[in-house]
Amino acid sequence: MGKSINRIHYFLLMLLVVSLVTAGCGSSNKEDKAPTNSTSEGKSSSDNAGAADDSKLSPYNIVMVFPGPEPKDQKLVQDEINKILQKKINATLEIRSIDWSAWGDKTNLMFASDDPFDLMFSAGWFGFTQQVAKGQFIPLDDLVAKYGQDFTKTIDPEIVNAAKVNGKLYGMVANKEFAADKGLILRKDLVDKYKFDLSKVKELADMEPLFKTIKENEPGVTPFITTGGASPSAMILDYGYYDMLGEGPGELTRSGAGLKVINKIEDPKYMEYAKLMRKWYQAGYINKDAATLQDIGKSLGAGKAFAQTGSFKPGSNLDNSRTQGTELVEIQLAKPFTSTTDATSAVLAISRTSKDPERAMMFANLLYTDKDIMNLLINGIEGKHYVIKSDNVIDFPAGVDSNSSGYPPTRNWMLGNLPLVHLWASEDPNKWEAYANYNKSAEKSRALGFAFNAEPVKTEIAATSNVEKEFKNVIVTGSVDPEKYIPDYITKLKAAGMDKIIAEKQKQLDEWAKAN
Repeated sequence: MGKSINRIHYFLLMLLVVSLVTAGCGSSNKEDKAPTNSTSEGKSSSDNAGAADDSKLSPYNIVMVFPGPEPKDQKLVQDEINKILQKKINATLEIRSIDWSAWGDKTNLMFASDDPFDLMFSAGWFGFTQQVAKGQFIPLDDLVAKYGQDFTKTIDPEIVNAAKVNGKLYGMVANKEFAADKGLILRKDLVDKYKFDLSKVKELADMEPLFKTIKENEPGVTPFITTGGASPSAMILDYGYYDMLGEGPGELTRSGAGLKVINKIEDPKYMEYAKLMRKWYQAGYINKDAATLQDIGKSLGAGKAFAQTGSFKPGSNLDNSRTQGTELVEIQLAKPFTSTTDATSAVLAISRTSKDPERAMMFANLLYTDKDIMNLLINGIEGKHYVIKSDNVIDFPAGVDSNSSGYPPTRNWMLGNLPLVHLWASEDPNKWEAYANYNKSAEKSRALGFAFNAEPVKTEIAATSNVEKEFKNVIVTGSVDPEKYIPDYITKLKAAGMDKIIAEKQKQLDEWAKAN
């Protein structure tokens, strides 16, 4: 039940929205504030979290804010979760769902009005470090030490540390894949029809003969469908060849040694990919609306296209084939890589407006040990939203599917210790063993754990972002001559403050390296 091919492309666009959030400038240190209840000795009610007896804890409603549409049966699921929470930590859970498209505006208003809530989803690609810089989240080190030991027992310390900013922990990462590899997704029916030997495809350019065959023999089929965000430059280079080092210009090449921050637009590899895309665009291999198209959708499944870029993990080919409604094959062009962004691709943080951070941490810690809570949160209620098929395997009840379910498992990547949850009948029974091996095999960035604070250069980042809107999509989709447009792109980026951003990244990276 993994993410669809294009969901991450849409989510990456949301990063721009979150980065424009301007609220939340209050104090970020809420660990010392008064708890919901105190004992006669003046201790926080949460000091009793480790005890089985919850009688010394006052009732508390934990509010957790998550992106995405609200499932129809969310209230029913919450009620079941609360039967467990009331016994364990004398608390109830309220999930507030906010549509992805409205996330920036609504969370901005929540922080601006000091709306009390406790937990919030965030991610390295979704403005996590910017939210920390704005003081929207509180540091968790002391809370984890007291009430979050199961989190640190579950997650690799190197991955735990990836959610640190300036040496302090601000988020609890979900236990899932912490890496990604990139490449191309192809329709298997056409691969078989023309007997394409995919073992010969080692580089992007090796796809050219395949695209030529499709162009000449399959009328109405686009050989390579893409968008600005799904282009090989954006997908394969940005997240396979570089560590993007957070928001704004300034990247670290994956290969080599040292921590020299470069401008990828001036890297010969960027020009190489842009020229190849231009060649393919002129040859008719690429869709003519690539620079403006927002979503590829199910073009492969609908028979409208042959290939597109993809982000892979164990089981992704099965997931993507199911989503597209046709059998697909994957070609890996960038091996598994773990950067800070990958390691923090799903994070649970505590809001500075929480009235009881201790209780919020107690609940968050349960997400790493309690199978019942996790299965309710992710899969819903047994018998209503799923049925047990055998052992740890579940499926939808008769007559129900992901579209008709009152609680579809759309949060199956977003929080907690995900190996605790049941596997769906459509999933690999060895999924979590495969994920563990995948994480171990991934190459780790030399800057893993570095989190860029963009606040000192937020004006320049906004300015360079506007330049990027003008140039990026037309260049990376082959819609214009890169040898003409890239020099102009660089000139305008420099005028907008690119060099200042890169210098700030280099400064922060050097300071991080000295401390680590």
